[in-house]
Amino acid sequence: MGAACCKCTPRWKDEDDVLCAYLYEECTCCRPKKFILRGCRAGDDDHEWNAATNATVRKLIEEEIFNPYGQPVEIAADVPKACCGYEMFEAAVARLEKEWSPKMNQKIEQYGYMVEGFEWVEFRYVSHGQHGGHTQPVPHFCIRVKNLPEK
Repeated sequence: MGAACCKCTPRWKDEDDVLCAYLYEECTCCRPKKFILRGCRAGDDDHEWNAATNATVRKLIEEEIFNPYGQPVEIAADVPKACCGYEMFEAAVARLEKEWSPKMNQKIEQYGYMVEGFEWVEFRYVSHGQHGGHTQPVPHFCIRVKNLPEK
């Protein structure tokens, strides 16, 4: 969901310093949307984000991102929609970068990381089987965890 259609690099990982991302779910039918971690598997002890030394910084970030009433979820859920229901996540990125990221980055910069909002659109072929299909834009939103640039 939102990562990539093949084994290519996901769009949210378009820079070398991106460690992982918390993707806002694309579709949920019977429950509220939430963020899900992508880019490192839970049992992958070799991944930097799973290292025991990162337990504190990861806890700081995930306490807010995984909280269903937390500011990141509230920002992601409160996006304007175009006339066709298309979620305009560029507004969520701007609001996240203004209201949440600076506060979180102050807390985590001592650990060598930063967070930022990121959005992109994928075009998918959709067919309902009657009159052929069409491409449809599918917007995505995530919070990326990045290594802090060296000074």
